[in-house]
Amino acid sequence: MSNVVTSAVAVRPETRIQVEAAIEELDYRPNLAARRLRSRRAQVIGLVLPDVTLPYFREFADDVLTAASSHGFAVVVEQTHGDPERERTILDNPRLLHVDGIVLAAVTLGADEPDADDGRPVVLAGTEVFGESLDAVSLDQFAAGRAVGALLGRRGRTRPVLVAGRHPHWPIVDTERYRGFVDGLAAHGVTFDPERIVEVGAVALDDGRRAADVVLARFPDVDAVFANADALAVGVLAGLQDAGRSVPDEVALVGFGDIEYAAFTEPPLSTVDTMRGETARAAVEMLEARLSAPGTAPRRIDTGFRLVERASTGAASTEPELSRALSTGAASVEAAS
Repeated sequence: MSNVVTSAVAVRPETRIQVEAAIEELDYRPNLAARRLRSRRAQVIGLVLPDVTLPYFREFADDVLTAASSHGFAVVVEQTHGDPERERTILDNPRLLHVDGIVLAAVTLGADEPDADDGRPVVLAGTEVFGESLDAVSLDQFAAGRAVGALLGRRGRTRPVLVAGRHPHWPIVDTERYRGFVDGLAAHGVTFDPERIVEVGAVALDDGRRAADVVLARFPDVDAVFANADALAVGVLAGLQDAGRSVPDEVALVGFGDIEYAAFTEPPLSTVDTMRGETARAAVEMLEARLSAPGTAPRRIDTGFRLVERASTGAASTEPELSRALSTGAASVEAAS
């Protein structure tokens, strides 16, 4: 029976059917306490996020909770509030000392990695910053940024502004997403001036609204804004509309993340779907695999992305180039070198 319940080894289909019928008839429930003692696991994982009040991370937390439940894990959620030291030393957090492993959505890590020398695995999820010795799940940030730049280029927007959260370790111009954005614009004959970057301290709605004021004051000729988080983009949208600027007629607007609210703004927000659910499932599965086989080489999973065109950039295009952009980013798995 245990082989059917835990899927620890392969079981013949006819045997599985018989055992599952017996489980249902007897209303069998596994003894989780005994299983934990036998496996020496707590069956609890940690999920570490910058800020659970931000829409993207709130939705990502829900995805991780769902994925973890399907693997028999409970989840402890902790926040770093964007503090680099808290991200780097996350395994020392007293609230996480009993967890089997951690899914870490890092946003501030530089060359340092989380201190992972106590044997518990850490999986980096959805971040552009990867350590060399950790499992990681993310997307091709360059390709995603390029898809946004190409979209605005196809729309004939020649005076774009980038609104982005400030990073503690390096300038925006050194990120892969920025480089891809510039490359996508260049493919359509648009040269992006790095002076047209507006950095904000955080990526919440209010930060986006304030950023819109800065954009209009510094760049009154703006005809497009790429906000590198949807919450920022929603705030920018409100600020532009408060100032009497029409979206998309005067200013096209693109976000990043495809939070649920993005489809319900007026106009609905064009954005990049980062495959958040797939990222959550892959991260939990990688953590489970790492717990079962701790000595294997670190892996990278590219979950891909999807460019979502909505009314904030004008009518959706039917050009073949857009179809290729929409399908960019097929998932792949490889061992880290």
